[in-house]
Amino acid sequence: MFKKNLGSIIQMGESDEETAVPEAVPAEPEPVAMDEDVWASEEEKAAKRALQEKTSVIGETAAFTGDLAAKGPVVVKGSVEGNISCEDKVTIAGTVTGNITGKSVQVEAGGRVRGNIAASDDLRLEAGASVEGDLAGREIGLEGALAGNVSCSGSLTLGPGSTVTGDISTKDLTTALGARVNGRVEMQE
Repeated sequence: MFKKNLGSIIQMGESDEETAVPEAVPAEPEPVAMDEDVWASEEEKAAKRALQEKTSVIGETAAFTGDLAAKGPVVVKGSVEGNISCEDKVTIAGTVTGNITGKSVQVEAGGRVRGNIAASDDLRLEAGASVEGDLAGREIGLEGALAGNVSCSGSLTLGPGSTVTGDISTKDLTTALGARVNGRVEMQE
């Protein structure tokens, strides 16, 4: 009889012949969702999932006609023909023909809006986005094209690719080299 120590396994047998020891099979790691942050705490992941459950999404192939009112965030990837009223953030990656009001509004690259946008907090127009209508917000950042007037109660930032065809009224204005304004600028006190 012999004893052979193989790390945490002790092999016992009748002869000194080597016998095959089954290899330990590593446990399969749990799959991680592609949009889930692996460094986030469980509380952060739970908060993100809860927010996703409250978000209203108009998908890329969807077309919605009528007015939309929501308490949680709204994401438009398809098209909406009607007004959007939201108590949270509105993100436009598709097209909207109608007015938009929300706490925060972001028009992403490729997003198109034909209507006025009013945000009680911040409003962002990314490079490659376009709006035909007036903008109103506390903090406004423009990188895309706007054909309309801007009313900003806080600071307005015009990025290098931004184009504004309309009048601007703001307390604070920052412009990058390459920003274009075709209209009147009024600085509020």
